[in-house]
Amino acid sequence: MDFTVAIATYNGALRLPEVLDALLAQTGTAGIQWEVLVVDNNSQDRTAQVVEEYRQRWQPDSGLRYLFEGRQGAAYARQCAVESAHSDLIGFLDDDNIPGVNWVAQAYRFGCDRPQVGAYGGRIHAKLDGSPPPYFDQVRSYLTVYDRGKQPFQYHRNAKPRKIPPAPGVVIRKQAWQQVVPLPENLLVRGRDEKTMLAGEDAEVMFRIQNTQWEVWHNPDMEVWHHIYPHRLEQAYLLKLARGYGLSNHLIRLSRYPSWQHPFLQLLIPLYTLRDSLKLANYYWKHQKTLAQDVGKACELQSKIGQLYSPYFSLYHKLTQGF
Repeated sequence: MDFTVAIATYNGALRLPEVLDALLAQTGTAGIQWEVLVVDNNSQDRTAQVVEEYRQRWQPDSGLRYLFEGRQGAAYARQCAVESAHSDLIGFLDDDNIPGVNWVAQAYRFGCDRPQVGAYGGRIHAKLDGSPPPYFDQVRSYLTVYDRGKQPFQYHRNAKPRKIPPAPGVVIRKQAWQQVVPLPENLLVRGRDEKTMLAGEDAEVMFRIQNTQWEVWHNPDMEVWHHIYPHRLEQAYLLKLARGYGLSNHLIRLSRYPSWQHPFLQLLIPLYTLRDSLKLANYYWKHQKTLAQDVGKACELQSKIGQLYSPYFSLYHKLTQGF
């Protein structure tokens, strides 16, 4: 195989058809041997039946396979996909990521032309079911909607600020994954905690690759539409999501550095706490009169609160969850 599309899904029977239809409509794939893996991450709905219905009428120039991963968490689903992929280039989609019509072709060619690149991502647009709320631009980063421009570039690990590709539609070279990414149980961030929305395993994987000799790039010709359903634009959901982003801050910070440096970073927690406390107090002082009406600012406040707590929450999470 030349290219693998890996779709991780949990109870995605209603969302998967949109993604699979987009893959059936791909253009420019003549001469490319590619496959689609749907990794069912312990779904309780009709996900398996939906995939089987599509498999029976799948196009002859690519394959569609169904895999079941009973261990809950995106990290386990993606590890399952890597172990099962028949190609070195693996493009990862979630069940709400709609690839552009030439996404497979552009993703494959970019990887072929740059064998030194271990991972690369593209432009992420929002697909909404209605008009965007007035605060959408303020919260788009929490919803993983990024457009980093129409020119390719390398994400350098020494850049300030340090950046990595957004997760939707990212392509990772299997060789780089196997050399760099540990098993899910050894990641600093593993799975999403639905109560706290703590997440970040995608960022950790990307930082681990970026910390090596592998290059990480932006490919503007790979476009994905992130389907954001109405409930994800509600204020209560966004506030919880923003708090989860903040809570993951310390673990993501650790993932930027090699493991031997982690004990030294832990010694800096008092300084992080002082700095984040001052930032939080200053932000609240400046915006306290508008927080009740401004969803974007309220989300930013929740993110800063989560960031302040993140070193201590990370320790608690490790002690209670065993990682």
